[in-house]
Amino acid sequence: MTELREINITSVNLIKAELTTSVDSAAAHLDQYAADRNNRQSLDLCLALLRQITGVLQMVQLQAAELLGQEMSSALLDLQEGRQEPVNELMEALSTAFYVLTRYLDFVQNRGFARPELLIPYINNLRTARGLAPVPESHFFRCRLNGTVPGAVSSAVMAEDLRNFVRRFRHMYQVGLLALLKGKPARPAFTMMSRALQRVASISAGRPSGTLWAVAGAALGGMAAREMHSNRSRVMVFSMLDRRLRTLQAQGDIALEQPSPPVLVKECLYWLALSGPSEQATPILEAFSARPLGYSEAELERERASLGGPGATAITAVATALDEELTGVRRMLDDAELIGASGLDGDDGLLGTLQRIASTLTLLNFRRVADGLRRAVHEFRSSAGAGGQAAAEALQKLTSQVLMVDSTIRALRQTSSIDVDEHGHADLALERSQLAEAELAVLKEAVAGLALIKRALASYAESDFDHGHIRNVATTLNSVRGGLIVLNLSRAAAVVERLVAFVQSVMEQRDTAPAIEQTLDTFADAIISLEYYLGEVKLNRKADKQSLDLAIESLDALGYPVETT
Repeated sequence: MTELREINITSVNLIKAELTTSVDSAAAHLDQYAADRNNRQSLDLCLALLRQITGVLQMVQLQAAELLGQEMSSALLDLQEGRQEPVNELMEALSTAFYVLTRYLDFVQNRGFARPELLIPYINNLRTARGLAPVPESHFFRCRLNGTVPGAVSSAVMAEDLRNFVRRFRHMYQVGLLALLKGKPARPAFTMMSRALQRVASISAGRPSGTLWAVAGAALGGMAAREMHSNRSRVMVFSMLDRRLRTLQAQGDIALEQPSPPVLVKECLYWLALSGPSEQATPILEAFSARPLGYSEAELERERASLGGPGATAITAVATALDEELTGVRRMLDDAELIGASGLDGDDGLLGTLQRIASTLTLLNFRRVADGLRRAVHEFRSSAGAGGQAAAEALQKLTSQVLMVDSTIRALRQTSSIDVDEHGHADLALERSQLAEAELAVLKEAVAGLALIKRALASYAESDFDHGHIRNVATTLNSVRGGLIVLNLSRAAAVVERLVAFVQSVMEQRDTAPAIEQTLDTFADAIISLEYYLGEVKLNRKADKQSLDLAIESLDALGYPVETT
Protein backbone atom coordinates (compact mmCIF):
# COMPACT_ATOMS: atom_id res chain seq x y z
CA MET A 1 0.00 0.00 0.00
CA THR A 2 0.93 3.65 -0.11
CA GLU A 3 0.85 6.59 2.26
CA LEU A 4 -2.81 7.08 1.33
CA ARG A 5 -4.13 5.79 4.69
CA GLU A 6 -1.66 7.67 6.85
CA ILE A 7 -1.64 11.32 5.88
CA ASN A 8 -3.91 13.94 7.34
CA ILE A 9 -4.96 16.21 4.50
CA THR A 10 -6.25 18.83 6.93
CA SER A 11 -2.77 19.08 8.48
CA VAL A 12 -1.18 19.31 5.05
CA ASN A 13 -3.55 22.12 4.05
CA LEU A 14 -2.73 24.02 7.24
CA ILE A 15 1.05 23.95 6.82
CA LYS A 16 1.35 23.82 3.03
CA ALA A 17 1.61 27.55 2.29
CA GLU A 18 4.25 28.17 4.97
CA LEU A 19 6.11 25.00 4.03
CA THR A 20 6.24 26.04 0.37
CA THR A 21 7.64 29.43 1.40
CA SER A 22 10.36 27.70 3.43
CA VAL A 23 11.24 25.40 0.53
CA ASP A 24 11.49 28.39 -1.85
CA SER A 25 13.72 30.22 0.64
CA ALA A 26 16.01 27.21 1.03
CA ALA A 27 16.20 26.87 -2.76
CA ALA A 28 17.14 30.55 -3.05
CA HIS A 29 20.00 30.04 -0.56
CA LEU A 30 21.17 27.05 -2.60
CA ASP A 31 21.19 29.21 -5.74
CA GLN A 32 23.31 31.79 -3.94
CA TYR A 33 25.77 29.10 -2.90
CA ALA A 34 25.84 27.68 -6.43
CA ALA A 35 26.71 31.13 -7.78
CA ASP A 36 29.46 31.63 -5.19
CA ARG A 37 30.93 28.43 -3.77
CA ASN A 38 32.71 30.45 -1.07
CA ASN A 39 29.38 31.68 0.31
CA ARG A 40 29.24 29.25 3.23
CA GLN A 41 26.58 31.25 5.02
CA SER A 42 24.03 30.53 2.29
CA LEU A 43 24.88 26.84 2.50
CA ASP A 44 24.41 26.86 6.29
CA LEU A 45 21.06 28.69 6.02
CA CYS A 46 19.87 26.28 3.33
CA LEU A 47 20.71 23.27 5.51
CA ALA A 48 19.06 24.77 8.58
CA LEU A 49 15.84 25.48 6.68
CA LEU A 50 15.85 22.05 5.09
CA ARG A 51 16.11 20.34 8.49
CA GLN A 52 13.05 22.29 9.65
CA ILE A 53 11.20 21.32 6.47
CA THR A 54 12.05 17.65 6.95
CA GLY A 55 10.75 17.78 10.52
CA VAL A 56 7.42 19.21 9.36
CA LEU A 57 7.15 16.56 6.63
CA GLN A 58 7.70 13.90 9.27
CA MET A 59 4.97 15.43 11.42
CA VAL A 60 2.37 15.26 8.63
CA GLN A 61 3.55 11.73 7.71
CA LEU A 62 4.58 12.41 4.12
CA GLN A 63 7.14 9.61 4.18
CA ALA A 64 8.47 9.98 0.63
CA ALA A 65 8.85 13.75 0.93
CA GLU A 66 10.52 13.23 4.30
CA LEU A 67 12.98 10.74 2.77
CA LEU A 68 13.73 13.17 -0.07
CA GLY A 69 14.36 15.89 2.53
CA GLN A 70 16.69 13.59 4.46
CA GLU A 71 18.68 12.79 1.31
CA MET A 72 18.92 16.50 0.50
CA SER A 73 20.05 17.28 4.06
CA SER A 74 22.69 14.54 3.92
CA ALA A 75 24.00 15.90 0.62
CA LEU A 76 24.17 19.46 1.99
CA LEU A 77 25.87 18.22 5.17
CA ASP A 78 28.49 16.44 3.05
CA LEU A 79 29.09 19.72 1.23
CA GLN A 80 29.27 21.64 4.50
CA GLU A 81 31.81 19.27 6.06
CA GLY A 82 33.89 18.87 2.91
CA ARG A 83 33.12 15.18 2.32
CA GLN A 84 31.62 16.00 -1.06
CA GLU A 85 32.62 18.42 -3.80
CA PRO A 86 29.86 20.65 -5.24
CA VAL A 87 29.98 18.94 -8.62
CA ASN A 88 27.38 19.86 -11.23
CA GLU A 89 25.58 16.50 -11.00
CA LEU A 90 24.95 16.92 -7.27
CA MET A 91 23.97 20.59 -7.52
CA GLU A 92 21.51 19.84 -10.33
CA ALA A 93 20.02 16.97 -8.34
CA LEU A 94 19.57 19.27 -5.32
CA SER A 95 18.03 22.05 -7.40
CA THR A 96 15.62 19.61 -9.08
CA ALA A 97 14.70 18.11 -5.72
CA PHE A 98 13.69 21.52 -4.33
CA TYR A 99 11.50 22.12 -7.38
CA VAL A 100 9.89 18.68 -7.24
CA LEU A 101 9.28 18.96 -3.50
CA THR A 102 6.98 21.94 -3.97
CA ARG A 103 5.25 20.23 -6.91
CA TYR A 104 4.70 17.15 -4.76
CA LEU A 105 3.08 19.25 -2.03
CA ASP A 106 0.76 20.71 -4.69
CA PHE A 107 -0.02 17.18 -5.87
CA VAL A 108 -0.93 15.99 -2.36
CA GLN A 109 -3.08 19.02 -1.68
CA ASN A 110 -4.90 18.86 -5.02
CA ARG A 111 -5.44 15.09 -5.06
CA GLY A 112 -6.12 14.59 -1.37
CA PHE A 113 -3.69 11.65 -1.12
CA ALA A 114 0.01 10.94 -1.36
CA ARG A 115 1.87 8.87 -3.96
CA PRO A 116 5.31 8.15 -2.46
CA GLU A 117 6.58 6.23 -5.52
CA LEU A 118 6.60 9.48 -7.50
CA LEU A 119 9.66 10.74 -5.61
CA ILE A 120 11.83 7.62 -5.87
CA PRO A 121 13.65 8.74 -9.07
CA TYR A 122 14.57 12.09 -7.48
CA ILE A 123 15.72 10.37 -4.28
CA ASN A 124 17.90 8.08 -6.39
CA ASN A 125 19.35 11.00 -8.37
CA LEU A 126 20.72 12.39 -5.12
CA ARG A 127 22.01 9.01 -3.98
CA THR A 128 23.67 8.32 -7.33
CA ALA A 129 25.39 11.71 -7.26
CA ARG A 130 26.83 10.77 -3.85
CA GLY A 131 27.87 7.28 -4.95
CA LEU A 132 25.21 5.44 -2.92
CA ALA A 133 23.04 2.48 -3.87
CA PRO A 134 19.61 3.42 -5.23
CA VAL A 135 16.37 2.93 -3.33
CA PRO A 136 14.31 0.10 -4.90
CA GLU A 137 10.99 0.79 -6.59
CA SER A 138 9.27 -1.28 -3.92
CA HIS A 139 10.66 0.79 -1.03
CA PHE A 140 7.20 2.04 0.02
CA PHE A 141 5.37 -1.17 -0.93
CA ARG A 142 3.91 -3.17 1.94
CA CYS A 143 3.61 -6.93 1.90
CA ARG A 144 4.40 -10.05 3.92
CA LEU A 145 7.55 -11.74 2.63
CA ASN A 146 7.05 -15.18 4.19
CA GLY A 147 4.05 -16.09 2.05
CA THR A 148 3.70 -19.25 -0.02
CA VAL A 149 2.86 -19.24 -3.71
CA PRO A 150 -0.52 -20.98 -4.04
CA GLY A 151 -0.93 -23.98 -6.30
CA ALA A 152 2.80 -24.51 -6.88
CA VAL A 153 3.53 -28.12 -7.89
CA SER A 154 7.06 -29.28 -8.62
CA SER A 155 7.89 -31.21 -11.78
CA ALA A 156 10.34 -34.08 -11.52
CA VAL A 157 13.70 -33.49 -13.18
CA MET A 158 16.58 -35.94 -12.80
CA ALA A 159 19.53 -34.46 -10.92
CA GLU A 160 21.86 -34.99 -13.86
CA ASP A 161 19.39 -33.19 -16.17
CA LEU A 162 18.83 -30.20 -13.85
CA ARG A 163 21.85 -28.21 -15.00
CA ASN A 164 20.98 -28.71 -18.69
CA PHE A 165 17.36 -27.77 -17.95
CA VAL A 166 18.42 -24.53 -16.23
CA ARG A 167 20.99 -23.79 -18.94
CA ARG A 168 18.30 -23.96 -21.63
CA PHE A 169 15.93 -21.64 -19.84
CA ARG A 170 18.65 -19.27 -18.72
CA HIS A 171 19.41 -18.93 -22.43
CA MET A 172 15.76 -18.13 -23.10
CA TYR A 173 15.79 -15.57 -20.29
CA GLN A 174 18.95 -13.94 -21.66
CA VAL A 175 17.46 -13.64 -25.16
CA GLY A 176 14.58 -11.62 -23.72
CA LEU A 177 16.87 -9.55 -21.50
CA LEU A 178 19.17 -8.76 -24.41
CA ALA A 179 16.18 -7.60 -26.45
CA LEU A 180 15.25 -5.20 -23.65
CA LEU A 181 18.80 -3.85 -23.43
CA LYS A 182 18.77 -3.24 -27.19
CA GLY A 183 15.59 -1.19 -26.86
CA LYS A 184 13.39 -3.68 -28.70
CA PRO A 185 9.64 -3.95 -27.93
CA ALA A 186 9.18 -4.93 -24.30
CA ARG A 187 6.17 -7.21 -24.54
CA PRO A 188 7.74 -10.14 -26.44
CA ALA A 189 10.95 -9.78 -24.43
CA PHE A 190 9.09 -9.92 -21.12
CA THR A 191 7.12 -12.91 -22.43
CA MET A 192 10.32 -14.84 -23.11
CA MET A 193 11.80 -13.96 -19.73
CA SER A 194 8.56 -14.86 -17.95
CA ARG A 195 8.30 -18.23 -19.66
CA ALA A 196 11.89 -19.06 -18.73
CA LEU A 197 11.39 -18.25 -15.04
CA GLN A 198 8.05 -20.05 -14.90
CA ARG A 199 9.74 -23.18 -16.22
CA VAL A 200 12.46 -22.86 -13.59
CA ALA A 201 9.71 -22.35 -10.99
CA SER A 202 8.11 -25.61 -12.14
CA ILE A 203 11.11 -27.62 -10.92
CA SER A 204 11.77 -25.57 -7.77
CA ALA A 205 8.26 -25.46 -6.25
CA GLY A 206 8.33 -26.38 -2.57
CA ARG A 207 12.04 -25.61 -2.31
CA PRO A 208 13.39 -22.48 -0.54
CA SER A 209 14.35 -20.82 -3.84
CA GLY A 210 11.03 -21.65 -5.50
CA THR A 211 9.24 -18.58 -4.16
CA LEU A 212 11.49 -16.19 -6.07
CA TRP A 213 11.12 -17.96 -9.41
CA ALA A 214 7.34 -18.28 -9.13
CA VAL A 215 6.85 -14.63 -8.14
CA ALA A 216 9.38 -13.32 -10.68
CA GLY A 217 7.85 -15.39 -13.49
CA ALA A 218 4.37 -14.10 -12.66
CA ALA A 219 5.65 -10.52 -12.38
CA LEU A 220 7.32 -10.61 -15.79
CA GLY A 221 4.16 -12.15 -17.25
CA GLY A 222 2.16 -9.23 -15.86
CA MET A 223 4.70 -6.78 -17.25
CA ALA A 224 4.36 -8.39 -20.68
CA ALA A 225 0.54 -8.28 -20.55
CA ARG A 226 0.55 -4.58 -19.63
CA GLU A 227 3.55 -3.72 -21.85
CA MET A 228 5.34 -2.14 -18.92
CA HIS A 229 8.60 -0.28 -19.37
CA SER A 230 12.12 -1.26 -18.43
CA ASN A 231 14.38 1.24 -16.72
CA ARG A 232 17.79 1.28 -15.10
CA SER A 233 16.66 -0.01 -11.71
CA ARG A 234 14.60 -2.79 -13.28
CA VAL A 235 17.47 -3.86 -15.50
CA MET A 236 19.62 -4.14 -12.37
CA VAL A 237 17.06 -6.53 -10.86
CA PHE A 238 16.84 -8.49 -14.12
CA SER A 239 20.62 -8.89 -13.98
CA MET A 240 20.42 -10.11 -10.37
CA LEU A 241 17.91 -12.75 -11.45
CA ASP A 242 20.25 -13.83 -14.24
CA ARG A 243 23.10 -14.21 -11.75
CA ARG A 244 20.93 -16.42 -9.57
CA LEU A 245 20.10 -18.52 -12.65
CA ARG A 246 23.83 -18.84 -13.27
CA THR A 247 24.31 -20.04 -9.69
CA LEU A 248 21.49 -22.55 -10.09
CA GLN A 249 23.01 -23.80 -13.33
CA ALA A 250 26.42 -24.21 -11.67
CA GLN A 251 25.36 -25.67 -8.31
CA GLY A 252 22.24 -27.57 -9.30
CA ASP A 253 20.25 -29.09 -6.45
CA ILE A 254 22.28 -27.25 -3.79
CA ALA A 255 21.14 -23.87 -5.12
CA LEU A 256 17.48 -24.94 -4.91
CA GLU A 257 17.87 -25.06 -1.13
CA GLN A 258 19.09 -21.46 -0.91
CA PRO A 259 16.44 -19.08 0.46
CA SER A 260 14.86 -16.48 -1.81
CA PRO A 261 16.38 -13.00 -1.19
CA PRO A 262 13.60 -10.86 0.40
CA VAL A 263 14.61 -7.72 -1.54
CA LEU A 264 14.16 -9.51 -4.89
CA VAL A 265 10.88 -11.12 -3.86
CA LYS A 266 9.52 -7.76 -2.70
CA GLU A 267 10.57 -6.01 -5.89
CA CYS A 268 8.89 -8.67 -8.04
CA LEU A 269 5.75 -8.54 -5.90
CA TYR A 270 5.61 -4.80 -6.48
CA TRP A 271 5.91 -5.27 -10.26
CA LEU A 272 3.16 -7.87 -10.08
CA ALA A 273 0.93 -5.47 -8.17
CA LEU A 274 1.78 -2.66 -10.57
CA SER A 275 0.75 -4.81 -13.54
CA GLY A 276 -2.80 -4.85 -12.21
CA PRO A 277 -5.23 -7.58 -11.19
CA SER A 278 -5.25 -10.81 -13.16
CA GLU A 279 -6.13 -14.45 -12.69
CA GLN A 280 -2.50 -15.25 -11.90
CA ALA A 281 -1.53 -12.12 -9.95
CA THR A 282 -4.44 -11.83 -7.51
CA PRO A 283 -3.94 -15.12 -5.57
CA ILE A 284 -0.18 -14.56 -5.32
CA LEU A 285 -0.59 -11.02 -4.00
CA GLU A 286 -3.20 -12.22 -1.51
CA ALA A 287 -0.83 -14.94 -0.29
CA PHE A 288 1.73 -12.24 0.54
CA SER A 289 -0.86 -9.86 2.07
CA ALA A 290 -0.21 -7.28 -0.64
CA ARG A 291 -3.17 -5.01 -1.32
CA PRO A 292 -3.98 -3.51 -4.74
CA LEU A 293 -1.99 -0.37 -5.49
CA GLY A 294 -4.91 1.60 -6.83
CA TYR A 295 -2.93 2.89 -9.82
CA SER A 296 -1.27 1.59 -12.96
CA GLU A 297 2.20 2.22 -14.33
CA ALA A 298 0.71 4.54 -16.95
CA GLU A 299 -0.99 6.61 -14.26
CA LEU A 300 2.21 6.71 -12.22
CA GLU A 301 4.18 7.95 -15.21
CA ARG A 302 1.61 10.62 -16.00
CA GLU A 303 1.72 11.86 -12.43
CA ARG A 304 5.52 11.76 -12.37
CA ALA A 305 5.69 13.74 -15.60
CA SER A 306 3.49 16.39 -14.01
CA LEU A 307 6.13 16.77 -11.28
CA GLY A 308 9.23 16.84 -13.42
CA GLY A 309 8.06 18.61 -16.53
CA PRO A 310 7.74 17.31 -20.08
CA GLY A 311 8.25 13.59 -20.40
CA ALA A 312 6.81 10.57 -22.16
CA THR A 313 3.26 11.46 -21.21
CA ALA A 314 3.68 15.04 -22.38
CA ILE A 315 4.99 13.92 -25.76
CA THR A 316 2.07 11.54 -26.18
CA ALA A 317 -0.36 14.31 -25.27
CA VAL A 318 1.24 16.64 -27.83
CA ALA A 319 1.02 13.93 -30.48
CA THR A 320 -2.67 13.39 -29.69
CA ALA A 321 -3.36 17.12 -29.89
CA LEU A 322 -1.52 17.35 -33.22
CA ASP A 323 -3.53 14.43 -34.56
CA GLU A 324 -6.78 16.13 -33.57
CA GLU A 325 -5.75 19.29 -35.40
CA LEU A 326 -4.68 17.28 -38.40
CA THR A 327 -8.10 15.60 -38.51
CA GLY A 328 -9.63 19.02 -39.11
CA VAL A 329 -7.04 19.75 -41.78
CA ARG A 330 -7.88 16.53 -43.61
CA ARG A 331 -11.56 17.44 -43.67
CA MET A 332 -10.77 20.86 -45.12
CA LEU A 333 -8.51 19.33 -47.75
CA ASP A 334 -11.27 16.89 -48.72
CA ASP A 335 -13.54 19.87 -49.26
CA ALA A 336 -10.84 21.54 -51.34
CA GLU A 337 -10.94 18.66 -53.81
CA LEU A 338 -14.63 19.42 -54.36
CA ILE A 339 -14.62 23.21 -54.46
CA GLY A 340 -11.22 23.72 -56.05
CA ALA A 341 -8.06 25.44 -54.89
CA SER A 342 -9.54 28.90 -55.26
CA GLY A 343 -12.15 28.05 -52.67
CA LEU A 344 -9.43 27.84 -50.03
CA ASP A 345 -7.71 31.08 -50.98
CA GLY A 346 -7.27 33.14 -47.83
CA ASP A 347 -8.69 30.40 -45.61
CA ASP A 348 -7.00 31.38 -42.35
CA GLY A 349 -8.54 28.37 -40.59
CA LEU A 350 -6.67 25.88 -42.75
CA LEU A 351 -3.43 27.79 -43.18
CA GLY A 352 -3.36 29.00 -39.58
CA THR A 353 -3.80 25.44 -38.30
CA LEU A 354 -0.99 24.20 -40.53
CA GLN A 355 1.29 27.00 -39.32
CA ARG A 356 0.60 26.01 -35.68
CA ILE A 357 1.34 22.38 -36.47
CA ALA A 358 4.61 23.39 -38.15
CA SER A 359 5.65 25.43 -35.09
CA THR A 360 4.92 22.50 -32.75
CA LEU A 361 6.90 20.10 -34.94
CA THR A 362 9.85 22.49 -34.82
CA LEU A 363 9.75 22.44 -31.01
CA LEU A 364 9.78 18.64 -31.15
CA ASN A 365 12.91 18.73 -33.39
CA PHE A 366 11.06 17.61 -36.52
CA ARG A 367 12.54 20.59 -38.32
CA ARG A 368 12.73 19.13 -41.82
CA VAL A 369 9.05 18.14 -41.83
CA ALA A 370 8.08 21.50 -40.30
CA ASP A 371 10.07 23.44 -42.89
CA GLY A 372 8.54 21.40 -45.70
CA LEU A 373 5.05 22.12 -44.38
CA ARG A 374 5.79 25.85 -44.14
CA ARG A 375 7.08 25.91 -47.70
CA ALA A 376 3.98 24.09 -48.94
CA VAL A 377 1.70 26.53 -47.07
CA HIS A 378 3.58 29.52 -48.51
CA GLU A 379 3.42 28.06 -52.02
CA PHE A 380 -0.29 27.41 -51.72
CA ARG A 381 -0.99 30.89 -50.39
CA SER A 382 0.97 32.40 -53.29
CA SER A 383 -0.72 30.26 -55.97
CA ALA A 384 -4.28 29.99 -54.72
CA GLY A 385 -5.24 33.50 -55.87
CA ALA A 386 -4.06 32.84 -59.43
CA GLY A 387 -6.12 29.68 -59.73
CA GLY A 388 -5.73 27.24 -62.59
CA GLN A 389 -3.08 24.55 -62.87
CA ALA A 390 -0.60 26.29 -60.56
CA ALA A 391 -3.11 26.40 -57.69
CA ALA A 392 -4.07 22.76 -58.22
CA GLU A 393 -0.41 21.70 -58.14
CA ALA A 394 0.19 23.74 -54.99
CA LEU A 395 -2.81 22.09 -53.34
CA GLN A 396 -1.50 18.67 -54.36
CA LYS A 397 1.90 19.50 -52.87
CA LEU A 398 0.25 20.71 -49.65
CA THR A 399 -1.74 17.48 -49.43
CA SER A 400 1.42 15.40 -49.87
CA GLN A 401 3.16 17.36 -47.12
CA VAL A 402 0.19 16.85 -44.80
CA LEU A 403 0.50 13.09 -45.41
CA MET A 404 4.15 13.27 -44.36
CA VAL A 405 3.15 15.14 -41.20
CA ASP A 406 0.51 12.49 -40.56
CA SER A 407 3.18 9.77 -40.82
CA THR A 408 5.40 11.65 -38.37
CA ILE A 409 2.59 12.06 -35.84
CA ARG A 410 1.75 8.36 -36.07
CA ALA A 411 5.38 7.58 -35.22
CA LEU A 412 5.17 9.94 -32.25
CA ARG A 413 2.05 8.21 -30.97
CA GLN A 414 3.61 4.76 -31.28
CA THR A 415 6.52 5.60 -29.02
CA SER A 416 7.19 8.50 -26.68
CA SER A 417 10.95 7.97 -27.00
CA ILE A 418 11.45 8.57 -30.68
CA ASP A 419 14.71 8.96 -32.57
CA VAL A 420 14.38 11.04 -35.71
CA ASP A 421 16.60 11.11 -38.75
CA GLU A 422 17.29 14.10 -40.94
CA HIS A 423 13.88 13.68 -42.56
CA GLY A 424 12.06 13.92 -39.25
CA HIS A 425 10.94 10.28 -39.20
CA ALA A 426 11.49 7.65 -36.52
CA ASP A 427 13.91 4.89 -37.46
CA LEU A 428 11.47 2.27 -36.25
CA ALA A 429 8.68 3.73 -38.35
CA LEU A 430 10.94 3.62 -41.41
CA GLU A 431 11.84 0.00 -40.74
CA ARG A 432 8.18 -0.92 -40.44
CA SER A 433 7.37 0.89 -43.66
CA GLN A 434 9.95 -1.19 -45.52
CA LEU A 435 7.84 -4.32 -45.02
CA ALA A 436 5.25 -4.83 -47.73
CA GLU A 437 1.60 -5.04 -46.71
CA ALA A 438 1.37 -8.60 -48.00
CA GLU A 439 4.31 -9.72 -45.83
CA LEU A 440 2.81 -8.11 -42.76
CA ALA A 441 -0.52 -9.78 -43.43
CA VAL A 442 1.12 -13.20 -43.72
CA LEU A 443 3.13 -12.67 -40.55
CA LYS A 444 0.02 -11.55 -38.65
CA GLU A 445 -1.81 -14.66 -39.81
CA ALA A 446 1.09 -16.84 -38.69
CA VAL A 447 1.20 -15.24 -35.24
CA ALA A 448 -2.59 -15.58 -34.96
CA GLY A 449 -2.26 -19.26 -35.84
CA LEU A 450 0.32 -19.80 -33.09
CA ALA A 451 -1.93 -18.01 -30.59
CA LEU A 452 -4.75 -20.37 -31.58
CA ILE A 453 -2.44 -23.34 -31.02
CA LYS A 454 -1.53 -22.13 -27.54
CA ARG A 455 -5.21 -21.94 -26.61
CA ALA A 456 -5.76 -25.44 -28.01
CA LEU A 457 -2.88 -26.78 -25.91
CA ALA A 458 -4.32 -25.19 -22.78
CA SER A 459 -7.73 -26.77 -23.48
CA TYR A 460 -6.05 -30.12 -24.19
CA ALA A 461 -4.30 -30.10 -20.81
CA GLU A 462 -7.39 -28.92 -18.90
CA SER A 463 -9.56 -31.64 -20.47
CA ASP A 464 -7.30 -34.46 -19.22
CA PHE A 465 -5.73 -34.75 -22.68
CA ASP A 466 -8.81 -35.04 -24.89
CA HIS A 467 -7.36 -35.34 -28.40
CA GLY A 468 -10.34 -33.50 -29.86
CA HIS A 469 -8.85 -30.21 -28.68
CA ILE A 470 -5.69 -30.64 -30.77
CA ARG A 471 -7.24 -32.26 -33.84
CA ASN A 472 -6.69 -29.12 -35.94
CA VAL A 473 -3.28 -28.13 -34.56
CA ALA A 474 -1.33 -29.90 -37.31
CA THR A 475 -3.49 -28.24 -39.99
CA THR A 476 -2.92 -24.81 -38.43
CA LEU A 477 0.82 -25.43 -38.22
CA ASN A 478 0.94 -26.42 -41.88
CA SER A 479 -0.80 -23.14 -42.76
CA VAL A 480 1.81 -21.27 -40.76
CA ARG A 481 4.57 -23.24 -42.49
CA GLY A 482 3.18 -22.33 -45.91
CA GLY A 483 3.26 -18.65 -45.06
CA LEU A 484 6.85 -18.90 -43.83
CA ILE A 485 7.89 -20.59 -47.07
CA VAL A 486 6.29 -17.74 -49.06
CA LEU A 487 8.30 -15.27 -46.97
CA ASN A 488 11.48 -17.31 -47.60
CA LEU A 489 11.92 -17.97 -43.87
CA SER A 490 13.14 -21.48 -44.58
CA ARG A 491 14.68 -22.18 -41.17
CA ALA A 492 11.50 -21.19 -39.35
CA ALA A 493 9.50 -23.32 -41.80
CA ALA A 494 11.73 -26.30 -40.97
CA VAL A 495 11.00 -25.75 -37.28
CA VAL A 496 7.26 -25.80 -37.97
CA GLU A 497 7.63 -28.98 -40.03
CA ARG A 498 9.10 -30.78 -37.01
CA LEU A 499 6.38 -29.36 -34.77
CA VAL A 500 3.83 -30.92 -37.13
CA ALA A 501 5.60 -34.27 -36.86
CA PHE A 502 5.43 -34.11 -33.06
CA VAL A 503 1.70 -33.29 -33.06
CA GLN A 504 0.96 -36.12 -35.48
CA SER A 505 2.88 -38.50 -33.20
CA VAL A 506 0.84 -37.40 -30.18
CA MET A 507 -2.42 -37.87 -32.12
CA GLU A 508 -1.42 -41.43 -32.99
CA GLN A 509 -0.83 -42.28 -29.31
CA ARG A 510 -4.40 -42.70 -28.12
CA ASP A 511 -3.18 -44.02 -24.77
CA THR A 512 -1.72 -40.96 -23.09
CA ALA A 513 1.81 -41.56 -21.85
CA PRO A 514 2.66 -40.46 -18.30
CA ALA A 515 5.25 -38.01 -19.61
CA ILE A 516 2.86 -36.26 -21.99
CA GLU A 517 2.41 -33.23 -19.71
CA GLN A 518 6.15 -32.51 -19.56
CA THR A 519 6.58 -33.00 -23.32
CA LEU A 520 3.69 -30.62 -23.96
CA ASP A 521 5.44 -28.00 -21.82
CA THR A 522 8.53 -28.39 -24.00
CA PHE A 523 6.36 -28.20 -27.13
CA ALA A 524 4.83 -24.97 -25.77
CA ASP A 525 8.37 -23.62 -25.24
CA ALA A 526 9.03 -24.13 -28.94
CA ILE A 527 5.75 -22.45 -29.94
CA ILE A 528 6.46 -19.40 -27.74
CA SER A 529 10.02 -19.11 -29.07
CA LEU A 530 8.74 -19.28 -32.65
CA GLU A 531 6.06 -16.70 -31.87
CA TYR A 532 8.72 -14.37 -30.43
CA TYR A 533 10.87 -14.82 -33.55
CA LEU A 534 8.00 -13.94 -35.88
CA GLY A 535 7.31 -10.85 -33.79
CA GLU A 536 10.92 -9.83 -34.33
CA VAL A 537 10.61 -10.45 -38.07
CA LYS A 538 7.58 -8.14 -38.20
CA LEU A 539 9.87 -5.35 -37.02
CA ASN A 540 12.95 -6.27 -39.03
CA ARG A 541 13.43 -9.01 -41.62
CA LYS A 542 17.03 -9.37 -40.41
CA ALA A 543 15.88 -10.39 -36.94
CA ASP A 544 18.17 -12.10 -34.47
CA LYS A 545 17.75 -15.88 -34.84
CA GLN A 546 18.58 -16.65 -31.21
CA SER A 547 14.92 -17.08 -30.31
CA LEU A 548 14.56 -19.51 -33.22
CA ASP A 549 17.52 -21.44 -31.81
CA LEU A 550 15.54 -21.82 -28.60
CA ALA A 551 12.71 -23.48 -30.54
CA ILE A 552 15.23 -25.82 -32.14
CA GLU A 553 16.64 -26.70 -28.71
CA SER A 554 13.13 -27.49 -27.47
CA LEU A 555 12.53 -29.76 -30.47
CA ASP A 556 15.86 -31.50 -29.80
CA ALA A 557 14.68 -32.12 -26.25
CA LEU A 558 11.47 -33.65 -27.66
CA GLY A 559 13.48 -35.94 -29.95
CA TYR A 560 12.51 -34.11 -33.15
CA PRO A 561 15.75 -32.44 -34.30
CA VAL A 562 15.65 -29.84 -37.05
CA GLU A 563 17.94 -30.47 -39.99
CA THR A 564 20.45 -27.65 -40.40
CA THR A 565 20.95 -26.28 -43.90
